[in-house]
Amino acid sequence: MKAIQEYMKHKPCLRGQILDRGELKRVAQACGLSPQEARSELKRLGFTLTKNHHGLRIWKKQQEEDAVISMSES
Repeated sequence: MKAIQEYMKHKPCLRGQILDRGELKRVAQACGLSPQEARSELKRLGFTLTKNHHGLRIWKKQQEEDAVISMSES
């Protein structure tokens, strides 16, 4: 089973964010996981489920969100 973290290292197009539907299914399939297992793994890796500016559900790395918030407060 291929870990999601390792998979994302080799996919720079994901850039620390994954759309919750089709993109998540492709990542899960590539890692030998079900979509639900992939969601659990993303939570464990520090990703949070949010909505982007188009209203789509997206998994984002928590550290990136904190950096954006701290930059906007400065």
